[in-house]
Amino acid sequence: MDLSRRVLGFLPHSRRDLRLASGLVLFTYVAVHLSCHALGLVSLDTAEEALRITVRFWHSLPGTVLLYTAAAVHVSLALFAVYERRTFRMPPVQGIRIILGLVMPIGLIAHFVATRYAHDRFGLSAEYARVAGGLWVGGASGLALGLLAPGWIHGCLGLRFAFGHRVSSQRVKLGLFGAALLLPVLAALGFINMGRELYAPASAHVVPPPYGDAAQEARLDRSGHDARSTYFALLLLIVAARIARSLNERRRKSVVWISYPGRTVSVPRGWTVLEASRSFGIPHQALCGGRARCTTCRVRVVEGGSHCPDPQVDESRALHRLAGAKGTIRLACQLRPTGNVEVVPILSGTRVGRPVAQPSSDTTELEALLLLLEVRLDTGSVAPSAAAHDAIYALSHYQAIAEAAAVSRAEVFRHAASSWILLFRCGNDPSAASANALSVARQVDADAAGLCQELDRDLGLHASASLAMHAGRVVVGTLGAATMAVVGGPVEDLERVRGGRLAPSGSLLVSRSAARSAGMSQDGLAWDPGQRGESGTTHGEAWAEMRLPDH
Repeated sequence: MDLSRRVLGFLPHSRRDLRLASGLVLFTYVAVHLSCHALGLVSLDTAEEALRITVRFWHSLPGTVLLYTAAAVHVSLALFAVYERRTFRMPPVQGIRIILGLVMPIGLIAHFVATRYAHDRFGLSAEYARVAGGLWVGGASGLALGLLAPGWIHGCLGLRFAFGHRVSSQRVKLGLFGAALLLPVLAALGFINMGRELYAPASAHVVPPPYGDAAQEARLDRSGHDARSTYFALLLLIVAARIARSLNERRRKSVVWISYPGRTVSVPRGWTVLEASRSFGIPHQALCGGRARCTTCRVRVVEGGSHCPDPQVDESRALHRLAGAKGTIRLACQLRPTGNVEVVPILSGTRVGRPVAQPSSDTTELEALLLLLEVRLDTGSVAPSAAAHDAIYALSHYQAIAEAAAVSRAEVFRHAASSWILLFRCGNDPSAASANALSVARQVDADAAGLCQELDRDLGLHASASLAMHAGRVVVGTLGAATMAVVGGPVEDLERVRGGRLAPSGSLLVSRSAARSAGMSQDGLAWDPGQRGESGTTHGEAWAEMRLPDH
């Protein structure tokens, strides 16, 4: 029973899983062949021996079924995804990935006809001496090398979107980037070296095995042309189907109205909420590109829940990971309302400066410790004319405290007018991040207590400051040129704490997640079970007040 569950756990459960699994097979195939090409830098014989080993598997019955099933599934699902997509407004890197994915089958067709089809139809060898030699003689070597690029780049981008947000991937991203960059370059150099070796004056391969006689070459060219024509016809069919669908929707006036805070838009029925946001330029987080992985696009359905179809497999699994996600929480990239709805995006980046900016390409998801500094000012005893100036003066000094304490040990950003969050990246050493966070907490607490006394003594301004520490997975990026943005469940938890319970000077309000991450002893701590919702049940993090350690 346990074995069957494990096996079922690895099987694809949705179209997204099928696309990923088939893409991994194709990416493995391309990577192995590029590696064989790269061995051409050693010698033609070395590359030939490596190629024989790989061909032995791919030409076997299991390898054949695996490879061509993966190719058929991946291309079919990709074409259906293009048809299903309602708008092509998206981040540039996602658009490039789609274009490269549509170009990739052209290279696969050329490779299939020159190798497997030629071998099965005419018994021609799939060795480098024949294939590479024929390409060099025909002057098509540059085109053959160029056709490798779309598939490789498309696969690398797909892996980045699928796994790049994971902590394990972040740790080795420089090595992965180096491999992704070097392998095709080495493959191209190896291919060139094999061509030179074939036609070197003293080469043992001066006369390569025949590429095929005239009739065979004509047959191969015709087969390749027919296969490419069929593929282009499928692309035209997708375009025609999209146009027909659009005309039919306009004729029937089949539209739905989606209301956002402060704005209502009309889109054809069948669009996702995320596609509506992108089409009308409404800022909306979606770090995974709309594949139900990151959950940053989630929205709360305020009205029109009856017009929202039930979540499918991908969305259900993503929502299951969210603590406290009720039936009104949906993923904008998956929700296709059948009638008018009103939604509120849940995650919005904390930002300073320009109110609307697009996230930069270095957005990452990571494990972090968050330290919240919350300040409360009581200007009741201060003359109204001076209260605003005194408040700005006080907040600027608290800002300086947060920035000074975070130098070289954390990243600070303003969470609200009177609160700051200091972020400590856990990386490979969570204990070091915890030690830094506690050290900074002691320093901030001491400086804030001294500033409170000065403000009371010099300005008669009563101020209080408190600290709260939380841990979890957040998404960090920049808006515009240098404005830091942090979103995620831990930030929402701190938002619920902010303005509520205060920890007195010398104390820290700590979440259970932060206590575990920092290795704190939880003995004797009185845990508040969390926030109480409308239904009377509690949800969210448990919090406790603890004294800051002396060292």
